[in-house]
Amino acid sequence: MSAAMQHPGAILLERYLQPLGITKSQLADSIGVAVRRVSDLIAGRQAMTLDMAARLALFFDVPSEWWLAHQARYDAKHVAPLDALRSVVTPYEKLSDVLVTPHGVELLAPAEAVREEISTATFSADFVTRLRSQVGPAEDSVRTVSEMTLADGTVALVGE
Repeated sequence: MSAAMQHPGAILLERYLQPLGITKSQLADSIGVAVRRVSDLIAGRQAMTLDMAARLALFFDVPSEWWLAHQARYDAKHVAPLDALRSVVTPYEKLSDVLVTPHGVELLAPAEAVREEISTATFSADFVTRLRSQVGPAEDSVRTVSEMTLADGTVALVGE
């Protein structure tokens, strides 16, 4: 099973405790926590917390960020089904005027203004292919690449 699919507690058990012959009790004593806390983490009943990641980082000399990254990947793979959330989440309605990225949003010029101002733009075929691969089809919709102008006048290709 890939590490992204495993709970950090399973990784702790399979990759650290078992190979080194360390028991839950020994680990708990060494890092100053109750055995129950270690047991709950290993069983997947407890998430990797900042405190536990710091303790394991000191004990195993593995960065705490590594432990927390495993928890984040695990959580991302086990997020509640989107269909269940659609009934309670109301999408933001003004997304047509912005380009949303993991780094924030960029204001876009209104679509009408963009279409009037831009007649053509030239991009290499390789660039367009790479962009299309980044904005590839979502599971439930078809996305296309189109030209947009940012508020500062910069031309950008975006997925719609």
